[in-house]
Parts: sequence; structure tokens; C-alpha cells
Amino acid sequence: MDISSLLQQVASYQNWAIVQDPQTGGYKLEIATEYGRTQIVQVTGGQDPEGRMLLYIWSVVCDASAIGDPYYLLRLNADMPYGALALRDPHVILMETQLIETADAEEIQRAVYYVGKQADELEKQVYGNVDQQ
Repeated sequence: MDISSLLQQVASYQNWAIVQDPQTGGYKLEIATEYGRTQIVQVTGGQDPEGRMLLYIWSVVCDASAIGDPYYLLRLNADMPYGALALRDPHVILMETQLIETADAEEIQRAVYYVGKQADELEKQVYGNVDQQ
């Protein structure tokens, strides 16, 4: 199954909105995280150092300027069930990778959901109850 079909299947099953991003060639999925809040999770393709195809699953947490202590982010990484925090200027993002050749719909669904859920929880810590993404 190709990645587009796999993501469409996952989005349909979970009732998530999905659109193709013409700038990246990837996809944006809107995940309901809790009552009244959603989070945009982006999925783009890439390769590992050996040339195997990967999915990059990521979501914006906040503007990097909103974080006073970057070591705080590194400490949070130790407890992340999915993904890790990273800097993609000008944003802090939560990012997970998935090897495409072994991916199945359940793995992709879990990774997308938990990246979105955790990114939204961190966003809430930074901005309060104002839903940014």
C-alpha cells in the first residue's frame, strides 16, 4: 500500500481531516486531542542514511522564543512515549520517524495520534488554554 492510501485509510478510520500540502508534498492531519482542541500533525517523506524510505511525523509545539530554558526540552525528551522535541526554526516541534517498509495502519495511527496529543499538551503548558495549532 502506498503512503497516500495508508494515510487516507488512517484518517478515514479516525475521522481526521487530511489535506495534501503542496509546499512539502506531504500531508496535514487535524487530530482532535480533547474537547474543543485540535492539533495539526504533518507527515512528510524522507530517507535514512542507507536510503530506506521514512515518514517524518511532526507537529509544532510553540515558537522557540516562548521557551526560556532549552534544557527543559531535553529533559522532557527522556519521558516522551513517541517522538522527540526538536528545533525547526522558528518553532519547537515534536517529531517521530517511521520506516515505511515496515509501517502498517495501526502503527501510523498511533504515531500520528500521540505526536499530536503530546504536542498539544506541551502547547497548552506554554500558551495556556489558547489553542494555537
